[in-house]
Amino acid sequence: MLSIERTKSLIGNPHITDEEAETVRDSMRSLVEIIFEQWNEDKNYNKEKKNDTGITR
Repeated sequence: MLSIERTKSLIGNPHITDEEAETVRDSMRSLVEIIFEQWNEDKNYNKEKKNDTGITR
């Protein structure tokens, strides 16, 4: 997990409060989880599609 200091550095604002940085960090983590889940579903869908037709789109 990202540290508070690293989060502040990544967003380019070292002056925000630790609580604000924690909120940003947690929000970024949630977004990454959603993106990963969607990517994984798409990957599995494409794999099934290839198995069904023998070709990929």
